Amino acid sequence: MPGILVILDGLGGRPTDLGGSTCLEAAATPVLDELAARGAVGLMDPVGPGVRPGSDTSHLSIFGYDPFRVYTGRGAFEALGIGLDVRGGDVCFRANFATVEERGGELVVVDRRAGRLPDGKPLEGAIAGIDLHEFGLELLFRVSTEHRGALVLRGAGASPAVTDTDPRKEGKPVERCRPLEPAAGRTADAVNLFTRRAHEVLQDHPFNRERIRRGERPANAVLLRGAAVMPHLRPITVEYGIRGVCVAGGALYKGVAKLAGLTVLDVPGATGDLKTDLRAKADAALAALDRAELVFVHIKGTDNASHDGDAEAKRAFIERIDREFFGTLVARLPLDKVHLCVSGDHTTPPGVKEHTADPVPALFVGPAVRPDRVRAFGERAAGEGGLGRFTGRLVPQLLGYCDLGPKFGS
Repeated sequence: MPGILVILDGLGGRPTDLGGSTCLEAAATPVLDELAARGAVGLMDPVGPGVRPGSDTSHLSIFGYDPFRVYTGRGAFEALGIGLDVRGGDVCFRANFATVEERGGELVVVDRRAGRLPDGKPLEGAIAGIDLHEFGLELLFRVSTEHRGALVLRGAGASPAVTDTDPRKEGKPVERCRPLEPAAGRTADAVNLFTRRAHEVLQDHPFNRERIRRGERPANAVLLRGAAVMPHLRPITVEYGIRGVCVAGGALYKGVAKLAGLTVLDVPGATGDLKTDLRAKADAALAALDRAELVFVHIKGTDNASHDGDAEAKRAFIERIDREFFGTLVARLPLDKVHLCVSGDHTTPPGVKEHTADPVPALFVGPAVRPDRVRAFGERAAGEGGLGRFTGRLVPQLLGYCDLGPKFGS
């Protein structure tokens, strides 16, 4: 019996979102409410109570891994998910195109996402061509969705023990990369040289000259964070003896899925933003049930609207998800033969514009799930659900309902 896991990124909210209601509570979600009425709901702490999770650590926990033990940094997942050739010893970074201004000899960040750049592909070659051979390092770079990308440094002595250059806030200078241990000094110096050279090749790039002409912010810098080497994970497909499929637009989620042993599908229109084709994702998930026992679907737009501080856009996108994704999925899904789990990877209140430690609602529905008395899918309703409050491990719970996986003990 197969299972489908749907993660709505940044789904959770606070009553301060929209006049006393969260965006999820304020949204019209008849399909999700019907699923809640047929199943059981609860609250999930993605990593643990009081822990403010990243998307990477929360997904590791959701898949059943202990992020405190296996997490090495975000960059490795981004690079793998984009499709870069990552080898042992490579140091990977998550990259953001950003807008900066030179002030007093410093590069000050004006916009960490360069106006949420719709496509950085025209700039990829300029960054990939930066030479760091004076440090004995080879550079690989590839763009992902919108303003995102990944950078890989390859060479003897490359170290992930360096700090980020992303200051995480506008109005602050690009951080100088610093070594966290003596052996990482050469890598930190290489990163700082990369920052300068990236600004040099981007500031007068024809793509950016055209953006300025149109009154748009130029993508004239690259911010790095999450230096990491590839973690060693035992694939859940091996652990459970199953086949798994991933439907996602964002590189991070593809990367985690690949390391977990899932096959990532190329779904046209799955863009990882608010414009993503939700019906195409539902169609792909349904088709994958013929070839896999676990189908993982990730939808990113809820988090994009949250980070932009746009509560109305988040509410509207949740309604689109209910109508276009779940409406398409449930119309053709045999819920007497499939188990479905719906949740988020963290809470991102639009008023905060950042992840918080609040738990997120989780829903399980299917023939083995004992229904509770809750009739709506929302944060407060989930607090009254039969699943109670638990930490991570959505995939093991889902596969447990499907009677898949090894027995612990005799």
